[in-house]
Amino acid sequence: MDEPHYPYEKPITEIRYDFKSISGEKEVKKRVFFTTSDYQTIYNLALVDVLEDGSISDMSESRNKDMNTILATVIRVIEHFFEANPINLIIFRGSDERRQRLYRLLIARELHKIQRKFQVYGVFNNEESEIFQPNVIYEYFVIVKN
Repeated sequence: MDEPHYPYEKPITEIRYDFKSISGEKEVKKRVFFTTSDYQTIYNLALVDVLEDGSISDMSESRNKDMNTILATVIRVIEHFFEANPINLIIFRGSDERRQRLYRLLIARELHKIQRKFQVYGVFNNEESEIFQPNVIYEYFVIVKN
């Protein structure tokens, strides 16, 4: 993605990256988490809003009209994560069907750019995977550094 991106804080003791979504109307604190799975080389990625009380939500909608900048920031975060963890896989999915569909559409739209640095796979309910194909419904996505 060649879109502008927001500066982000690099993790110190945990695998998380904080940044702010900024518009003329408001600022929304965002966080990208990488959490380990049952397998030490596989990390789950989550993009969440940090609410005013410090809690996090993967269901809130900030509607800050900066989706491309947020996604460009997440791509940069993934790049940074892979620099520190080159042998790992990243898995992610939307927190609901609408977000899952949005992620699928965005990956499809940006696939030619994403593939310069990453390979993206789609995984089905039966845990079979294939190289990402637009218009195919997947249970979750996997990113591997090229």
